[in-house]
Amino acid sequence: MAGIIYWPVRPAATSVPVWGLPGPAEERRLRRGLRQPATEAARWLLGKLLVRRRGRSVLVARIVETEAYLGEGDPAAHSFRGRTPRTAPIWGPPGTVYVYFVYGMHHCLNVAVDEEGVPGCVLIRAAEPVSGGLEASACRGPGRLCRALDLDTGHSGRHLFEPHADLTLRDGPPPRRIAVSPRVGIRHAADRPLRFFDGGSAAVSTGCRPRSVRLGSGSL
Repeated sequence: MAGIIYWPVRPAATSVPVWGLPGPAEERRLRRGLRQPATEAARWLLGKLLVRRRGRSVLVARIVETEAYLGEGDPAAHSFRGRTPRTAPIWGPPGTVYVYFVYGMHHCLNVAVDEEGVPGCVLIRAAEPVSGGLEASACRGPGRLCRALDLDTGHSGRHLFEPHADLTLRDGPPPRRIAVSPRVGIRHAADRPLRFFDGGSAAVSTGCRPRSVRLGSGSL
């Protein structure tokens, strides 16, 4: 796909988490990551784990594709025209969930980032199933992801780290390389390079999966 840039990422030591709410130290790390501006938070979220609890079942998916939306200065952002009851979660504390319904058929999962009162937002476009019996392509694309994790507008306004959260965030293995390209499927500010994805993952959105490229020393 034209316009894609790759850069290598220093591997980080990770451990396999227990599928529940993060402990205090992990939660502090995750909250710090979410307090970044949307562009940085969108890159940082790659490799993190979405943990969805439904009764006794637990579904886990590793985030492999995100898009940053920059607030009131971004014509593609839902916050561009100001705060409404529907979009209010975008202004919430970092980690607030914002789910919207589009085209009369798809739900899309977003997470508020930056500081409370600043309408930074990250769309979770795709994830790799880790556990829970999901098919490899189950979370490829924002609509499929929400269907697979059974997320809808009823989750909008909730927080990833609230007590007894049925959708939370955990640390996970970061990508070995991150790719960036323009955002997908929008009409306004469509040329901004604000889509980020795991350059080695086959689970990014259909039609947007990268070709394999060789990275030399200092490659971007």
